[in-house]
Amino acid sequence: MRKTLEQPKPRTTTHSVRSRVAIAKHPLHPMLVVYPVALLSLVFPADLLSLWFDTVFWSQTAFWMNAVGLAIGVVAGIAGTADMFLIRVVRRHVSAWNHFIVAVMVLAMAGLGVWLRAPDPAAAVWPWGLLQSGVLLLLVMIAGWLGGTLSFRHGIGVYGEGNPHEHEADDKPPAE
Repeated sequence: MRKTLEQPKPRTTTHSVRSRVAIAKHPLHPMLVVYPVALLSLVFPADLLSLWFDTVFWSQTAFWMNAVGLAIGVVAGIAGTADMFLIRVVRRHVSAWNHFIVAVMVLAMAGLGVWLRAPDPAAAVWPWGLLQSGVLLLLVMIAGWLGGTLSFRHGIGVYGEGNPHEHEADDKPPAE
């Protein structure tokens, strides 16, 4: 039985780079990004259900998931972009730039989906809405994979253990 209420600490810790856009050390980008990932990845199944059942409900659901996913995705993107440009060591990772580019493509495809579906969600499903949501799902999976690689493999933008000033020297401009 434990004698204290302290969190258990592993014997070894991995290298981590603390997020600069955080509330009480909790990084905002990973907290926010789960919502657009969930919403935007469900647009394609909603489109398929709309075609299968031939009901307006699923096409309207796809529209609203696309619109809300885009809105929260923009907020999550702002937090992620701020982290990327505030931490020099992050900008040195190719996977960070890949994640950034694919995430911008996700937002562009979500914007296209809102534009396609806004006038008439039911009429937009076949064929262009389905194509858009299929490409969107693929891009969301790629962006999620790359973002997970940044967090879990490279320890970037995580809660951060250890010295918070460890990478301060990396954030200063090079001496001339």
